[in-house]
Amino acid sequence: MNSESTLLRSLDPHFFDDHGAAVSFGEGATLSRADLLAAATAVADRIHGAQRVAVQATAGLETVVAVTGALIAGVAVVPIPPDSGPLERQHIIADSKAELILGEGPTDSSIPLIPIDIHARSATSYPEPSAAATALIMYTSGTTGAPKGVVLSRASIAADLDALAHVWNWTPEDTLVHGLPLFHVHGLILGVLGALRVGSALIHTVRPTPDSYAAAGGSLYFGVPTVWSRVCGDPSAAAALRSARLLVSGSAPLPVPLFERMKSLTGLAPVERYGMSETLITVSTTHDGERRPGWVGHAVPGVRTRLRG
Repeated sequence: MNSESTLLRSLDPHFFDDHGAAVSFGEGATLSRADLLAAATAVADRIHGAQRVAVQATAGLETVVAVTGALIAGVAVVPIPPDSGPLERQHIIADSKAELILGEGPTDSSIPLIPIDIHARSATSYPEPSAAATALIMYTSGTTGAPKGVVLSRASIAADLDALAHVWNWTPEDTLVHGLPLFHVHGLILGVLGALRVGSALIHTVRPTPDSYAAAGGSLYFGVPTVWSRVCGDPSAAAALRSARLLVSGSAPLPVPLFERMKSLTGLAPVERYGMSETLITVSTTHDGERRPGWVGHAVPGVRTRLRG
């Protein structure tokens, strides 16, 4: 892989420190960048040549290895919520035309299931796929009908992550902490692929509890308003985040009283941002700019916005 062109830039062997932890889940489940690359490449070896694969997106290293392996192989990833019912799951698999399921998948599907072994290793070298190739097909919630697939290219994901790295001053020296689901843009694209592109360590707390956030010792935290409400409901946990650099909130509007309480308890005015599955993140406040309640800032680099009645 070439560090300048690859979507997951920090997995280039010339980029990573072999002894650095790339991804941790809960207590004790950790892969260095070198081991993540080798385990993911073993997945790529098994699925190379497929067009689309579904991934049972549980909160664990298996999901990260599966998604990373598919991206290395140039295979589009279709995340499936692990709590989805049979009808929703069957719709997503059929609609996306997924050929395989990676991970601990459902037993009600006719397509092959490939388990993920995080201890497998391969040194196969794969060329970086075209920037225009599909990276992920993210399914919407389906509140107005059957879930619909949003097709996201490798180029669009890379551009958005680079824009966010700029406005948040996100660097390899950061440690990102979150406990968000891995079948949404927030948890998977920003919260996993972002760390793998930027090169920061990632601590996924499995569940976004106040205690787990307080104990993680990160510099950059992602959460949704319900998570931040729980954290602020435990003042000692909130106070433990005073050593962080940025607290980012998204996926829903942050109530003004909660914004003020976060600022009071942590000493940090939260960063808010706005986006959609179809566009990724388009607007955000910045690490060095104004942050005020009820405001999501300005368009990120590379994005133009306008208001229409």
